Amino acid sequence: MRVLIVDDEQAFAEPLAQRLELRGIEAAVAGDAETALGMLSRQEWDLVFLDVCLPGMDGVSLLKLLQEHEPRPDVVMLSGATEMSQAVKAMRRGALNWLAKPVSLDAVLEECRKARERAESRRQARRLAEEARLRSLGRIAEGVAHEVNNPLNIIVQAAGLMGDSLDSPEAEALPDIEDLRESLKAIVTQSMRVREITRKLLMAGVGLDPRSAPMDVQAVVSRVLTLLQGRMDSLKVTCRLHFPPEWGEDAPRPLGSALELEQICLHLVENALDAMPEGGTLDIGARLLPADDDGTTWYELSVADSGTGIADDIMPHIFEPFFTTHRQAGRAAGLGLSVATGLAHGRGGQITAANRPEGGALFRLLLPLPVSESRSEGND
Repeated sequence: MRVLIVDDEQAFAEPLAQRLELRGIEAAVAGDAETALGMLSRQEWDLVFLDVCLPGMDGVSLLKLLQEHEPRPDVVMLSGATEMSQAVKAMRRGALNWLAKPVSLDAVLEECRKARERAESRRQARRLAEEARLRSLGRIAEGVAHEVNNPLNIIVQAAGLMGDSLDSPEAEALPDIEDLRESLKAIVTQSMRVREITRKLLMAGVGLDPRSAPMDVQAVVSRVLTLLQGRMDSLKVTCRLHFPPEWGEDAPRPLGSALELEQICLHLVENALDAMPEGGTLDIGARLLPADDDGTTWYELSVADSGTGIADDIMPHIFEPFFTTHRQAGRAAGLGLSVATGLAHGRGGQITAANRPEGGALFRLLLPLPVSESRSEGND
């Protein structure tokens, strides 16, 4: 593996790099942010040890640039006793851990071991996700044939009706304008349905997005609600948000792709709206779950509706591709929840579903927080 030590204290950084080299780890030193960015542009690094205090651009500012770099390296902050507030700030912005100077070689080697395991886990997750997609190709192909043929048949019939109307002897004297308008409307509606089916199918089949950065979950939810505000108004659905007010700007941020999270939230909210055709209440909230036996703290985003709930015989199938109980005209149903759970699994998370005692369904998206974020939240 490759390790980059970004620290202007050469008397500390150079001997550390040499000791790592003796243990079979390729290591190099950059004395400032500019040098580090140049080295990152020339080759891939698995782990970066980043000092908080650097000449010129400081370590926290450099961390922000590293989060936008592809491929994104793991980052562990280095800080002195007087720089702890900056180290905590860096962890909240995506650093995986911090080490207080002077650091021990054992602590550095432990971070290298963790970085190697994380890289292998990412490779394994991509491999398993690809295998799962290949196994589901048969089911997806069958579903595509069914879903696309339905609107295409309507399009063909509508086009045939238009042709008959235009070819009739009475067409020039008294064209049936209303029939033509209805046929055109059917063609447009069903064409949009085919496009939506194709879009969701492509989302189901794409590989994992390699980009990863701390995600502002509440901002993503706000964007999704803005996109769906018109539909909520037409359905007379009221939305209530339940995010802890004490979080503020320091809200915990799971690592991942904001674009993927937006897709997940979009599918979960659309599914909730499907369950409330006569109106109702949509509740979206967030909380942190206590650390599990592995020490992982989970960020939970919940989406609850006030509909009729999910039947027991349907519950085991709701995440399967093309399974749906909502066959609405113009909507490509059956892929949304499958896409959402696939994206969540790709980030080490999961989506669960259950019925609420008071009625309706509750979907919970669980995303792991970085180890450093979990620790800082636990110490607050």
